[in-house]
Amino acid sequence: MGKTFLKLGQARLWIPPRLAELLHQLADAPRQRSALTRTLTDQTPWLFPGVVPGQPLSRKASNDQLVHQGVHTRAARTAALIALATDLPAPVLADLLDVHIHTALKWARHAQRDWTTYLTARAGGLADTAEPRQP
Repeated sequence: MGKTFLKLGQARLWIPPRLAELLHQLADAPRQRSALTRTLTDQTPWLFPGVVPGQPLSRKASNDQLVHQGVHTRAARTAALIALATDLPAPVLADLLDVHIHTALKWARHAQRDWTTYLTARAGGLADTAEPRQP
């Protein structure tokens, strides 16, 4: 089996072989779908089809299903956003994630990307410790 990629929007994500095998099994498995969401052909390009015919499973519904199975993603998502905010300027982050620039700026501040707050606090802390204290 060759390399497997999962297309997310315009991005292609390489999938490790064992996970790729499981995803192929999922894609080939017959789907139990309600009569309300079936189409005449019942052919969908989505690995995780949503309730609305022809649409993928929503992010919230996907997350709800993961949480129901005991998979909590909030910590990993937060860590990934902080890592991106550390490495990318806010305008690039906003464009990449399709979020408002103010949201990207908040993540950049949270990540302390420019370190000025840290350096200012550190300089103040060093100045305080450099001078002997009077009783």
